[in-house]
Amino acid sequence: MKIQFVKPDLHQIDHVAAETFVVTVFEDERPPRGLAGLLDWRLSGRLSQMMLSNQMAGRFREAVLFPAYGRIPSARVCAYGLGRIADFSPARAREASWFIADSLHKLRAGSFVTALPGSPSALVPVRARMELFLEEMVRVFGTDDASAAVDVILVEPQEVHRELTEVVATAMRKLRGLWK
Repeated sequence: MKIQFVKPDLHQIDHVAAETFVVTVFEDERPPRGLAGLLDWRLSGRLSQMMLSNQMAGRFREAVLFPAYGRIPSARVCAYGLGRIADFSPARAREASWFIADSLHKLRAGSFVTALPGSPSALVPVRARMELFLEEMVRVFGTDDASAAVDVILVEPQEVHRELTEVVATAMRKLRGLWK
C-alpha cells in the first residue's frame, strides 16, 4: 500500500489521478466541508443537490456511488455518511474506516483519493484517526503483494503531513516485523 499526502486545495486535487474519489459527510453538517466541500464545488453542487433531494443524507454507514462526470480526474465518486457530528468518536471513526475500506476492496479500487473520516472535524485527533484508518485498511486489503499495489492519496492540511507520515512509517515498520 502506497500512501501519499496532498493538501486540501482544488489545484492539487485536480492533478491527482485515481480511480475513485472518496468523501465523507456528516448528517447534520450543511453545506459539506473539507474534501466533500471541495468536491461539491468541483461538481457544481452535485453533492449538495443529492443531499437536498435526500439521495444522500449522511446517515452512518450510508454509501452512494456516482460518476464524476469528467469534472475530476477520477471516474467515480463514493460518498459515505458518518452520522451526526456529536456521535463521532474513535469507535465510530474505526467502523467508518472499516466500512469505507471494505466497500473499496469490493469495488476493486486500485487507487483512491480521500480524507480521513471525520476531517476537518477535530472531535477525534488526526493522529488517532490515521492510526485507525491504517489498521482497517490493512485488515481489509491485507499485507500481500496485491495490497501493495493499492495507491491511497490522503487529502489533509499541510501542517499535519509530518505527523501523519510518522504514523504511516511506524505502522509500516510494525507490518514488516521491524518494530523493536
